[in-house]
Amino acid sequence: MRKDIINTIGLLSLIHSLVDFLCIFSLFRKYGNTAEAILLYNFCAFALQMPFGLILDILQKDRKNSVLPGVLFTEAGILFTVIGSMVSPVLSGIGNALFHCGGGVLTIGEDRKNGMQGRGLGVFVAPGAFGVAFGLLLYQTEMHALIRMLVSAALVLCGIWTAVSFRGRSFAYTSRSGTSKDIIPAIAACFLVVVLRSMAGLGIAFSWKTGTAAVLLSTACTALGKAAGGFFAASCGMKKTILCSLLLSALFYLAGNRMASGLAALLLFNMTMPLTLYLLADVMPDTPGFAFGILTFALFVGYLPVQYGLFFHVHPAPAGAVLSLVSLLLLVFAAWKAGTS
Repeated sequence: MRKDIINTIGLLSLIHSLVDFLCIFSLFRKYGNTAEAILLYNFCAFALQMPFGLILDILQKDRKNSVLPGVLFTEAGILFTVIGSMVSPVLSGIGNALFHCGGGVLTIGEDRKNGMQGRGLGVFVAPGAFGVAFGLLLYQTEMHALIRMLVSAALVLCGIWTAVSFRGRSFAYTSRSGTSKDIIPAIAACFLVVVLRSMAGLGIAFSWKTGTAAVLLSTACTALGKAAGGFFAASCGMKKTILCSLLLSALFYLAGNRMASGLAALLLFNMTMPLTLYLLADVMPDTPGFAFGILTFALFVGYLPVQYGLFFHVHPAPAGAVLSLVSLLLLVFAAWKAGTS
């Protein structure tokens, strides 16, 4: 793998973790665990990615080989996040949405151009889990002003580095042969899988998940699963990865209140993250921003049952096992409709 690919995707992954950290850190610092504020932030950060992604695709339409629209959205996301951390979580949520659209499209372009088959997508999405976890762990610190300043400065420097790194680069966006009859069912299935993953991640409660060490271990397994999904799918095939990861996930969820089993379930279940992104990027090659936004909107939809207490503090068995098996069926269907082996 070329050094410049590693540098660009690695840089976007680093920014992802910093953006998520600063957003969560400032949100909980200002509002604590206030349900209304969290709902508003999640709407801005996740639901707005769909219209933002569509706008990005429209800007990209007449510049098919240009990285400029994706870079501009990335820079705007960093700017809004930094300003929002000092002013309002609404602005930082908008910044999060803008960055994810821009960074997501740049990552999809790099992944596609260099035949990475989803590896880059897994690496890009994984560090966000660490950003969220550390934001929640540190928001009550007395050094909040210093931390916010340092992270903001790091984001600004990363923004400059991004502009330099992508200067002179280009992508090759190619159209897909196929009909909406093939594409729409695949989109719907991937959307439902992400809704279920969002519900599981937020609503399933593990009895062992208490204390900083347990939180960090579960975060590490979540991030590792997201990264590993792309690599396994590229090496072993999409369908084999779906079957193995989700069947094993269902089994481990049945014993999820044992720490080792619960951690394994988290790792395996989160392997679906880059798979759904890759499948949608594959069936919607001309609209990568909208494809990314559809799935982040699904994250927001999956959050709503948890927010309103319909799926909250649920026991991992059998809920996790059922969600894993339903996700397996949906993803196999999506892969079949997408024509992916």
